[in-house]
Amino acid sequence: MKMESIALETAGKSQITLWGCILLLVCLSSVSPGQHYAYVTNAGDFGGEVGDLSIIDLATHTVIATAPLGDYPQGVAVNPAGTAVYVANTGSSEFTVIDTATHTSTTLPAGPLPAGVAIHPNGRYIYLANIDFFGEGVNSTVSVIDRASNTIVADIACGNQSIGVEVHPDGTMAYVSNIGDGTLAVFDTETHEVLDRIVLDPVDTEGPSSPVPVVVHPQGTYVYVADRRGPTVWAVNTATHEVMAGAFGHSHVGIGINPEGTILYVPDFDDVDPNSPPQGTTVAVVNAHTLELITTIDGFNAPLDVSMHPDGKHLYVANMVDDTVSVIDAESYAHVATIPVGSNPHAYGECVGPGVPRLLKTDAAARLEAAKATIAADPEGVVSPQYAIQHIDTAIDAANLSLQEDLWSASAGGDLDPRRLQASKGSAVFEAEQTMVQAILDAIRRGWVTSVELRSELLAIIDEAVRADRVLAAVVIDDAIVGGAAPELIEQAQALLENGDASVKEAKIWDQTDQKASLLTNAITEYQLAWQAALQ
Repeated sequence: MKMESIALETAGKSQITLWGCILLLVCLSSVSPGQHYAYVTNAGDFGGEVGDLSIIDLATHTVIATAPLGDYPQGVAVNPAGTAVYVANTGSSEFTVIDTATHTSTTLPAGPLPAGVAIHPNGRYIYLANIDFFGEGVNSTVSVIDRASNTIVADIACGNQSIGVEVHPDGTMAYVSNIGDGTLAVFDTETHEVLDRIVLDPVDTEGPSSPVPVVVHPQGTYVYVADRRGPTVWAVNTATHEVMAGAFGHSHVGIGINPEGTILYVPDFDDVDPNSPPQGTTVAVVNAHTLELITTIDGFNAPLDVSMHPDGKHLYVANMVDDTVSVIDAESYAHVATIPVGSNPHAYGECVGPGVPRLLKTDAAARLEAAKATIAADPEGVVSPQYAIQHIDTAIDAANLSLQEDLWSASAGGDLDPRRLQASKGSAVFEAEQTMVQAILDAIRRGWVTSVELRSELLAIIDEAVRADRVLAAVVIDDAIVGGAAPELIEQAQALLENGDASVKEAKIWDQTDQKASLLTNAITEYQLAWQAALQ
């Protein structure tokens, strides 16, 4: 693909961002400040001033810090532990690693013009898609970076002008969009062998397609890709590589999916005329199974990309022209808030951390207190409030036990480390969590809480607390990776973590509280064992 075909020689954000996008996942629940952070790359002008990273507190929707990056940063991904952020600096052919605790950054050489970034679910490897448009794509590869050393250990030739990369949830395969030849490459993450290049034919347009944004179904059943120069969205079956296609809007630089994997969100960037500013004002809401349009949300200004909070309650749309992110209620589609970000934001990838464990647990305890107050008011849908409160009190006591300061580690400065537990005492946190889960689910099982809204809130509290346990284990696994622990130890801990994930996944499909309780307590046990294994 020729240089002029992507219009990078023309100044201005409408031309510069023909292949850039932002994926911003934020949290809007009533939480303590700092529970979740978003890391948004501000690209500025290509070949101009160096870019930077806006670090956003998603409880308050404010930028709390800025970290320096390289020239024209685009792709970004946060590791599973939430301890490190990786950014692709396209203009300077570098990547930057940011420590999320100190906000310090280290910039290192990368391949030719990296754009997309993804991190393997085990946290050990980072993938950079090098677009190499100056070299007509002949040096286009996906670089594999080792987390322990932050060095490139392999380069995989996946196609012409590789730009987007995502990893299957089970970590076995990765998917790479090639804007230069209209294909989606599939490679084995262990052997680095390219297994297939799937041709993506456009709908309702002539000429080759230009696939850019990629998102994988949460269950790994499909890969969704959108066309940068036309309206097409493709759904690729990960087992058969069969392709289904639909058409929405005009042109796309982003695509998102809800946590259940049922709905796609496709922003219409609409800059098919490279000589005019982008005209997009809408986001298409699409059935992920059939690729049929459900509805359209409007009120945007050149929407680039979209993503959702894990609880599925809000989606977040980046507006390129006015450098903002719109916060949208996923049920009513109302605009809830607007977050100002930096110049020409390009956070193409997973830019929101998994949450800070202690703050997740603090919020869970606060929400339990609020649920108790609701039950005490004897509302409709609560049978025998006295007995229900007894169980909620047990859950509150367990939640507060997990927050005892002597169970948590200290940071280098002596402050409480909200991401790490004391090695000798931390098991008590996981054990308290099991008590909390059992008590909440027992209140539901006995029929004392029948209100749909209150039941949903109690289950959401459990989900938040269990996610915190997962992150606690992931943090220690990442510490072991960076510390050069034996590969077999890391693999053992990672296998236990995955066992916990499998139990959580199965628990989501059960309505019976007995089965759900058994699976969730088992998941917490597996996360505890993973934490212990990584500490060895």
